[in-house]
Amino acid sequence: MKIRHIIPLIIALLPLTACSDFLEPKSESEFVPEDATSLNELLLGEAYQRNDMDGFNIFLGLLDDDIEAAPYQTPNEGFNGNKYLAAFTWQPDMYEMMEEANSGHINIYERYYEVILGTNAVLDYIPEVKDTEENINKVKAQALALRGFYYFNLVNIFGQPYNVNPEAPGVPLKLQSGIEADPDYLKRKSVAEVYGQILKDLHAAEEAYLAIPENERWSDNYRTSLPMVQLMLSRTYLYMENWAKAAEYAKLVMDNKQFKLVDLNNVPLNGTDEEGKPVRNYYVFPTYKSTETIWPYGNVKDMFEWTHKEANSVNSNTGNKIHAYFQASQELLDTYEDYDLRLKRYIVQAPTGDASGTLMNMAYGKVNVGTNYYLPENATGVFGRCLRLSEAYLNYAEAMAMAGNVNEATTVLNALREKRFDPEDFEEETFSSQQELIEFIREERRRELCFEGHRWFDLRRWGMPSFTHEWHNDAESTHTYRLEEHDLLYTVPLPDEALEMNSSLEQNELPSKRTPISE
Repeated sequence: MKIRHIIPLIIALLPLTACSDFLEPKSESEFVPEDATSLNELLLGEAYQRNDMDGFNIFLGLLDDDIEAAPYQTPNEGFNGNKYLAAFTWQPDMYEMMEEANSGHINIYERYYEVILGTNAVLDYIPEVKDTEENINKVKAQALALRGFYYFNLVNIFGQPYNVNPEAPGVPLKLQSGIEADPDYLKRKSVAEVYGQILKDLHAAEEAYLAIPENERWSDNYRTSLPMVQLMLSRTYLYMENWAKAAEYAKLVMDNKQFKLVDLNNVPLNGTDEEGKPVRNYYVFPTYKSTETIWPYGNVKDMFEWTHKEANSVNSNTGNKIHAYFQASQELLDTYEDYDLRLKRYIVQAPTGDASGTLMNMAYGKVNVGTNYYLPENATGVFGRCLRLSEAYLNYAEAMAMAGNVNEATTVLNALREKRFDPEDFEEETFSSQQELIEFIREERRRELCFEGHRWFDLRRWGMPSFTHEWHNDAESTHTYRLEEHDLLYTVPLPDEALEMNSSLEQNELPSKRTPISE
């Protein structure tokens, strides 16, 4: 039996109403797993965000200020730019615009609930399987860790930031694989309630991991682990501004001897060959070749395709390859010092593909890429993102700085930065005030974690500042769109399909249609 087909055979239910389609399983027969091995297979097939699964990211990389429009190039015949414009300019009707632009099925909300359903199915069956306590704890820990991770992402996409309004609507908390007794389970819970469940799941996962032998709490098998859970606890507490807990869990990850910071001096520089084509070193963070990688996840194209290329990118008239519509923003590039090793290892200059020879700053240094569109030649076996050690250092530094422990925050910050510079160029940072340190840590977080899914969430919790995106309508004209300070679109709208299928959902408050502020 193929793993991905196990779940439809697991749970026999009565017919379900349309409003619960995103949250409920469907089945015509029943298959009951008998041991932890069966549940482990179910986890892999239906609960993990595997590298062959997409739909979890899609347009999210278009929202923040780390990207900008690339130099204009004539698009393919029939291509509709609204596919990208909708999210890039924070339109309240983004889903309708993307659908009209033939973008396919866009429903991040549904995608996350599909894998949450997988975690719930495993957790529901754990009491019924016969196996050793150790094997059961391994399965339980994974399912809880994944569910906590998924709800963290859901509530930070569709709910307001916790530190802004914890009582704002979050997302529904679906915690069982069957129909629940509580008639309100399809309604949106508050952001605070969702965070409470995230912590409950992650702490329960931590307890289960601590109940198994120490040498089995992490291994290079692409599964969740104790350090993965501890890093997510650190991140969750950081977003909640519980500085002590954020630092405590970050320190546990930093002290784990399984991992160490990568010295970028030992990472070969990316460049071009004699014909000007990109030459890529296949060193990437989302693999276990990196001593920083704690847990890799996700499909590479899902994470980067919309920000990095247009599908079928060959101009039908000229035969030229069409470059990506977006590149690393100049504002991001300006945060790096010239001799920061990350500047040329995290961000790669690449030709546009036309006859101009123009170079673009492509933020693909962390992605295993091919030579045509700066995406993997074969995504199988390659993950798009990962949780890694450097985040623990940054979480710890930020928490210490916010708590007023300037010396400790500075020490850890310098320990990270030392691995990002040539020894001849590295100088320890010193700060004259707590606020100066905090601002520097925020910029360091931007430099270190760019294009790894952090920037949009960080902007939200750091005050939701105003910034602009420019969109090239054609070779002669450019329109500028502004995201205002505390803009309503700092909280992504719920998909139309989700609202149609669940009458208990209420849409986020939305602004009026976004129009250009200049031409």
